[in-house]
Amino acid sequence: MSSEEIFSDIVESFKKLQRNKVIQLVNLKLMERVNAEDILTHGLVPGLREVGIKFENKEYFLSDLLFAADIMNTSMEILNPILERTVEKMPSTGKLVMGTVKEDIHDIGKNIFITLMKASGFEVHDLGVDVPAEKFVEKVEEVNPDVVGMSALLSTTAQYFKVIIDRLKESGLRDKVFVMIGGPPLVTAEEVGADVYCNNAFQGMETALENVSKD
Repeated sequence: MSSEEIFSDIVESFKKLQRNKVIQLVNLKLMERVNAEDILTHGLVPGLREVGIKFENKEYFLSDLLFAADIMNTSMEILNPILERTVEKMPSTGKLVMGTVKEDIHDIGKNIFITLMKASGFEVHDLGVDVPAEKFVEKVEEVNPDVVGMSALLSTTAQYFKVIIDRLKESGLRDKVFVMIGGPPLVTAEEVGADVYCNNAFQGMETALENVSKD
C-alpha cells in the first residue's frame, strides 16, 4: 500500500473535523508500530492542509480553523514524546521567528500559523504578542532564522511592520532572512519592505516552505 492509502483515514477524518476519530487513529497507528514521523507527515499535515483548502474556498470558517488547530495540538501531544526521542535523526525544515507586533495583542492567526509551521518541521521561536522591534532584532541575532513572521490586526499597528524591518536593516540582518507579514490586507509587503504578504496561515505555510526549499 502507498503512504497515501495507509494514512487516508486520518486525512479524511481530519478534513471532516472528526476530532475523536483522528486521535483514535493516531493511537491505533502507533499501536500498529507505524512511524510517528510518517503519521505526522503523511496523515496529520495533509489533513490540516485539506482543512485549509476548505477555508480558502469559504466552506469552513475561522472557528473551524481553531478546531483544526486543536486537533493538531492534541495529536502532537501524543506524538511529541516519540518524536523527541528521534529528534537528532529528523532534519529541521528551517527556523522561524514569529510575533504579533507592538501594541497589538491579537494572536489567533499567529497561533494557527505556528501550529502549521511546527507540523511542517520548522523550529519555531514564538515571541508572543505586543512585541517591540528590539525583541525581533535580538531573537534574529540569537537564532539566525530562515524566516521572520509578523502579524497585526489593526491599521495602526500594521504600520509597525516597517519599524521592525527598518531595525533589521540597521542591524545588517534584513538580507539574511525571508520576511513575511500577515493579518488583514492593511498594508502591502512593498510598502513596509517585507518579502511577502499572506492573508491566511495556510498560504503563509506554503510560501515559507517554498522559499526555504530554494535556499
